[in-house]
Amino acid sequence: MRRQALSVALQVSGLFLQTTEATETKSRSGHGLIGYGISMYPPPCAFACKDAVSAPLNCTADTAMDMSGHGGMSMKLKSRHHGEHDELEFPSGDGWKVVKTAPAACKAINDFWLQTVAHCVRTRCPDSSISQLEKFWETEALGHLVEQPVPKMSYSQALASIAVEPSRAMNKSVLLDYVGAVSDKDWTPIYNADVNFEEHEAGHSMFGLIVLLATAVLPIAMSLLRFLPWPTALVSRFHAYLIDPPLFGPHHSTPVFFGLGIMPTRGQALFIVYIWAVNIACSAAGYHPIWPHSWYASTYVEVTTYVSNRVGILSFANLPVTILFSGRNNPLLWVTDWSHSTFLLVHRWVAFICMAQAVIHSIAYLYLYLEPDRDHTAESQKPYWYWGIIGTLGLSLMVPLSLQPIRARMYEAFLASHIVLAILALIGCFLHIFYRYEWQWGYENWVYTAAGVWIFDRLVRLARTARNGARRAFVTPIDNEYLRVDIPGVVATGHAYLHFPGVSRWKFWENHPFSVAGVSLGMDVESGSTAPKTMSDDAADEEKKTHQVAEAPAPQSSRGSSSSVAPPASSARLRPIGSTFFIRKSEGITDLLSRSASGSKGVSVLVESSYGPGATVLQEDPVMPTPEFPNVLCIAGGVGIAAILPILDTATTGLGRGSGSIKLYWGVRTMPLVHAVEDMLRLGDLGDQGVTDRCWGAVPVKLSVGERLDLKAVIESEVASNTGGTTVVVCGPAGMADEVRCIVSAVSRHGPVTRLVVHSFMW
Repeated sequence: MRRQALSVALQVSGLFLQTTEATETKSRSGHGLIGYGISMYPPPCAFACKDAVSAPLNCTADTAMDMSGHGGMSMKLKSRHHGEHDELEFPSGDGWKVVKTAPAACKAINDFWLQTVAHCVRTRCPDSSISQLEKFWETEALGHLVEQPVPKMSYSQALASIAVEPSRAMNKSVLLDYVGAVSDKDWTPIYNADVNFEEHEAGHSMFGLIVLLATAVLPIAMSLLRFLPWPTALVSRFHAYLIDPPLFGPHHSTPVFFGLGIMPTRGQALFIVYIWAVNIACSAAGYHPIWPHSWYASTYVEVTTYVSNRVGILSFANLPVTILFSGRNNPLLWVTDWSHSTFLLVHRWVAFICMAQAVIHSIAYLYLYLEPDRDHTAESQKPYWYWGIIGTLGLSLMVPLSLQPIRARMYEAFLASHIVLAILALIGCFLHIFYRYEWQWGYENWVYTAAGVWIFDRLVRLARTARNGARRAFVTPIDNEYLRVDIPGVVATGHAYLHFPGVSRWKFWENHPFSVAGVSLGMDVESGSTAPKTMSDDAADEEKKTHQVAEAPAPQSSRGSSSSVAPPASSARLRPIGSTFFIRKSEGITDLLSRSASGSKGVSVLVESSYGPGATVLQEDPVMPTPEFPNVLCIAGGVGIAAILPILDTATTGLGRGSGSIKLYWGVRTMPLVHAVEDMLRLGDLGDQGVTDRCWGAVPVKLSVGERLDLKAVIESEVASNTGGTTVVVCGPAGMADEVRCIVSAVSRHGPVTRLVVHSFMW
């Protein structure tokens, strides 16, 4: 499925390159955006003059056939269409021909046209400098092409060649064989159109930048607020009321609405509402129609065009935001305290807005071209039109194909279709602009930005993977439900994405996130035995780089678990220090991985790491004990213990050691997983009681095996008995995470100071 998807993507990309290379770019390229580096009609008074002088001209036979001046793409929506053979109504002779719409080559040598335009420019542009008007004359008077004719005389020369001040008004229906005066009736509607349209286009650029920056910058601004000296109790209650709880009901991690989606937290909902408000405001503000107007038949058509263009630009502006929020290497993750799950949730909402704006843009233009004075049939055959449809369809299809049930049940198919449709949408958007305007007005820069964000994320993924190199993973079955995976030579933190190309040969691209349980500690090389190790030994062990672990899979322990215990040194092959993962088997790659557990050579693996809080120096660890929150209460469910172990290690060793209480409550289905974790920590045999008190180094541990933890009683009693604030950390099934979220929020609203940290992967 994924291979076919990638093949389609490559074919589409090849089509894109071929069409781009095969298309000759005629118009001059702009740099920037309209209003920000690109000016459409400089100066508009002069542009109105050259467009107003549209009377028939007497052209030589060769210039009459040269239509180069009409190449490129016009911004204007013509309200009327002239027939192809209108010029046949005018006389012609040997070597000359009167044409109604004269090409640039004819205008360039026609004295009457040059003098009439020059006279109009002089009278209509009193505030423009001579240098500005000369530049217009040389570069814009005859068109906007890379290669075009140059007027046979300069602007100043054309003015000087006018012998008598013109008194005859130019008549657009009569051959221009005189120097005419352009009337207000002919000039004003064109001037209004040029000025007003460019003002609106500059406004579209401005509002697009507002959407892009307001959406991307607010998370940084909100995160910086945490550095202000707010009262701890105030912050705790603020989070309890407005940030942490689900917007409605008790569910956040658990899908709602018949499993179709995820209920955002109140904090996430505030940001989503803010994004909607910004997009709606930017879609509705800044319209000021003008009349008379040469481009549109009515004010209604004018405003409809402006609105359609606005939402089209806003859709483009949301493209890079959508891709940014979906990325694993989103720079906002490095400079804020927001989670990847939050950005993924918001990504879906921004994507919906982006899609809706594209649909509105398409429907509005379809409506305009279905008007009686438009030629929809001819327009719909043009490449820009159908590539715009392709781009809109790509965005539209991604929304229903990204619903929660599809992501949960057919994740690989979802991911493949998502990538193909995203690439197709970007190519469609780019070619829509290219075939309509080429490189003139900078619209393609929005697509470039979106593609740049996507490429950046992929390059960083490759760099993270290349840094670790190709490795071998050693898989040990714990029981019928869980696996232990050791990867020597890779020391990761947080979570990592593991690629197992040797496990699924036909899906070598698959990768999945797993929490790093800790460092795989080595055998004592001298004694050939594995010494017990408590969590308080971590600091010393990290300084010793001589630890190694056996390469062969561990035999069954004496307690009946199959946790990894090193064999005697005499028979062991040594491997370097590495990382350990605990994985629950399910369908897909984990099921295939469990079948590869036998054998001493391991399986090939690529490790993309490290991700998660504290991955950069710009983040602070939210679980480190502080004077305001000296206590840490950890709650784990099943293999969620993997994300909790590094937290316990940080909170109890070195600079992380505090004066408060550090406790762990762990709900687990069976004891073999407990034994595997304790073997990794080298804690020895602590017993097999169903619910028992244990001690992992300096951390009291309470187990609940085969039974649900009474989370409400645990949290309320522990928080009430602590002195100072308590950080409650949870990692486990979605239902457990939701229950802890609601309980902690309720406790914080009515008493003790707490803060909540949830570790989860939400797709």
